Amino acid sequence: MQKFPSIASLLLLFFTVQGIEAQRTDREITDEFFKLYAIDPIKAFDYAFSTNPWLSRNPDAVDNLKNQYSNLLPLIGNYRGYELITEKNIGENLKLASFMARYDRQPIRLSFVLYRPDDTWQVQNLKYDDRLSNELEESANQSKN
Repeated sequence: MQKFPSIASLLLLFFTVQGIEAQRTDREITDEFFKLYAIDPIKAFDYAFSTNPWLSRNPDAVDNLKNQYSNLLPLIGNYRGYELITEKNIGENLKLASFMARYDRQPIRLSFVLYRPDDTWQVQNLKYDDRLSNELEESANQSKN
């Protein structure tokens, strides 16, 4: 009779841990992305896209993005780290997180749209661009007016 409470406790602990794992935060996704990115940027993209089962329905778009990014990497030098540029929310379940990846030649912006349709966050969209310097110059010109 005393074994029942311990088995029930173990089952409760197992399901609690499973529930915590399923409820990863948006920050955990981007932290894991950049941990992988430091080792292999393309594997980081694979990880990001794996958080959303719907993205597997459009493998050509995912492969195209990864191929374009692979072609860019040899042109910008060594990766030097990243930093958060901005975060914007619409409600509690949709978020934009924009980061600057620092490279020898120039920075690259990586923008994540993260969505929580139920209890688990997923990458809804991930894109990159190299226009940060242009935007900074435009911002300076606008402040002169």
